[in-house]
Amino acid sequence: MKRTVVRILVLGFLLSILATPSVAYHLGPPSVDNNDNPTAIYGCTCHGVGGPLNGQPSDRAIVSVSGVPIQYDVDVTYNFTILVQDANTLAGESGNVAGGFLMSSGDVGLFTWGENEDIRPALDSPDQDSTERSTVYNISQSDVDDDGQWNIQWTAPSNDLGPIVFLVAGNSINDNDQADEGDYWNVLSFSINPPGTVTNGDDVESLVTRTVSVGTYQNLFVAEITDDQIEHERQVALSADIFLKGNIYYWTSLVLLILGAVVQREVMERKRGESPAYMASELAYPQMLRFSIVAIVLFYFGVTMKADESSTVLWASSFFCSAWASYGVYRTWLAMNTEPSPDDLM
Repeated sequence: MKRTVVRILVLGFLLSILATPSVAYHLGPPSVDNNDNPTAIYGCTCHGVGGPLNGQPSDRAIVSVSGVPIQYDVDVTYNFTILVQDANTLAGESGNVAGGFLMSSGDVGLFTWGENEDIRPALDSPDQDSTERSTVYNISQSDVDDDGQWNIQWTAPSNDLGPIVFLVAGNSINDNDQADEGDYWNVLSFSINPPGTVTNGDDVESLVTRTVSVGTYQNLFVAEITDDQIEHERQVALSADIFLKGNIYYWTSLVLLILGAVVQREVMERKRGESPAYMASELAYPQMLRFSIVAIVLFYFGVTMKADESSTVLWASSFFCSAWASYGVYRTWLAMNTEPSPDDLM
């Protein structure tokens, strides 16, 4: 019994190690973080300078929304374009291209989007499992977008509800499947006035739409990258790449060594006519049951994570551990069917 507990603890520890590099939300961030802080207000704090859980907003992340009216009219639909960009990339230098976002209107009005847009109701929202392409709640990316751009529609409420405040948390990422210092995020806030509060004579067009952005003037318009910054970013990208590849090579090599050892043992046992040490059936059956339960649970987790497009490291590790538990069932069955020696009978 103690050995089984130890094995479960070791397995949990290994899975926690494998899960550590994968803390980024490719399917969109949750509406609130682990401390119940709204993501649209507090931002993507698992990314940015300082690494996971210590990220700070950066003016290098340029978040903008175009097509925003100065004031809304009831039941009117407006077309918004959300952009999340890296100031370095805008300046023609090396920088991030991919991005993600979370947008909130305070549950006022209706968000809709086209079939080709990688958008979904935000995680933890009441509509998170909905297959409809509309929601009154927060929205986010459904997968990392390669150019950091999304087109949505927002339909104003049927009544004058006063000024409506929008919040957009945008994350410009290096897309290395990790939340690290190579990612930059920022939060944009803006409001739309209620009907009839703003007039501009006959110049109606000036009230129709505008573009709102967050980021310093320096980053938005006159970004200049020094040689030291370029070298720093090169070193950061290089270290992230080495870390990622090192993880892949390490775990791949470990799996191959384990498989090689197992195959070698099976071949040598058959060559020598050997078999596992005898195990009485009253011990073997409970052990096979435990191994079977572990194999089924891990296989289920693997299928679930694969369907959710989680990190390859996670679902592959789950499948491997499931196969290892299944192999334990096979070895236990062999041990139960081994001819007992006189010492075993004693």
